[in-house]
Amino acid sequence: MTKKPFAVFLCVVATILAIPCAGNAETRTVCWDPVTEYLDNTPIESWVTVTYTIYWSSDPEVPTASLRQIASAVSTTCLSFDPDTQGMTRGETTYLTATATLSTGEESGLASPCPWVVPTLTGLSISGSASVNEKSGGTYTATATWSDNTTTAVTPTWGENSAYASISSAGVLTTLAVAANQPVTVTASYTAGGITRTAAKAVTIVNVAPTLSSLSLAGPASVNEKSSGTYTATATWSDNTTTAVTPAWTVVPTTYASISSAGVLTTLAVAANQPVTVTASYTAGGITRTAAKAVTIVNVAPTLSSLSLAGPASVNEKSSGTYTATAAWSDYTRTAVTPTWSVAPSTYASISTAGVLTTLAVAANQSVTVTASYTAGGITRTATRVVTIVNVAPAPAPPMAMHRSGPLEFTPVTPFRLSWDAVSTCASGAPSGTLTVSHSPFPEVLTQAAINEGS
Repeated sequence: MTKKPFAVFLCVVATILAIPCAGNAETRTVCWDPVTEYLDNTPIESWVTVTYTIYWSSDPEVPTASLRQIASAVSTTCLSFDPDTQGMTRGETTYLTATATLSTGEESGLASPCPWVVPTLTGLSISGSASVNEKSGGTYTATATWSDNTTTAVTPTWGENSAYASISSAGVLTTLAVAANQPVTVTASYTAGGITRTAAKAVTIVNVAPTLSSLSLAGPASVNEKSSGTYTATATWSDNTTTAVTPAWTVVPTTYASISSAGVLTTLAVAANQPVTVTASYTAGGITRTAAKAVTIVNVAPTLSSLSLAGPASVNEKSSGTYTATAAWSDYTRTAVTPTWSVAPSTYASISTAGVLTTLAVAANQSVTVTASYTAGGITRTATRVVTIVNVAPAPAPPMAMHRSGPLEFTPVTPFRLSWDAVSTCASGAPSGTLTVSHSPFPEVLTQAAINEGS
């Protein structure tokens, strides 16, 4: 004879558990003892498996026609279900029962019904933060309270009443930026078994001062020696805004440069290019950020600033004068240089590459311009000097055929006669005008006198 399993369905109020479930469902769990014996109390073989079919009925006698299946082929001894989905009436008594089926095909009868009053919704509450920072989010949850004093997490319909926030179906409140703290009311509404409960929670959207996120520097990557460059600092804040700030400036090493509180880097002379590091440090709200920038101090060859000439302002005709040139540089030094020389007009003079001006004869004083031109580093500077070529008066020829005669008479001062040929030409051979000679009544002493003939 075929043995039938013995269905034991121990169900008490404590075993009807309320547990969370996704969606709007309020889920309960029913548990029972496993079936391990046949009706004759012999154990079921180890190789035989047992599954269960769970039913409910509103009739305490659980007649077959009143049974409504909750689940079948259940291999565990607990089952979760949604009373509303099963059609159970809230506040009324429902009777749970089950059958056991062996893998060999045998099936038990119904277990003794387990009465259970389907709980009704009595309250709803909201959990979550009382404040949410601007431009952020906060998550809220809803908990339903039932007539059997159990609670379950439920998914209600969410709402809020602020222009500065929105809330998703998952209860995530997303806030916008606010100029000052703003109040918002988060609401939840949940319905079960035709009963609706609502809840509300006051939340403050907090205006948060942005925090310092980072610091950046701007300015030239290289600065010439003996000059300056300006650097600026920009702060980036937690709200993604940026502002110009005045940090504490430093430069290392300080051998070649210094930097002011305004970010002006002043460089010294360097023999070759030198690297330095400019650093800025800025603190706001107890947060300090730093930034650094590598800068090269460039060794710059001095440039030609000007040219000056030195030499005589006048040169006699048929003679020469020497001129020199001096260059002034951007580093305020001066050096003697060899420029390109020229003179204009060239009718009366010429000038050599060494700066020697050679003059010709002139009938009267003549002005010429001496010019020097010098190029260095692609820069050309010139200098000029006006020079007068002086017309020099000719010198007379020396007296010729000089002889002495006498004495002319014997007196305390004995006179003698000194005679010479008349000077009628210049030393050059040109005719002369009136000439002057010197004589004296005293021996061997001459005084100046004007004469026209030799006597």
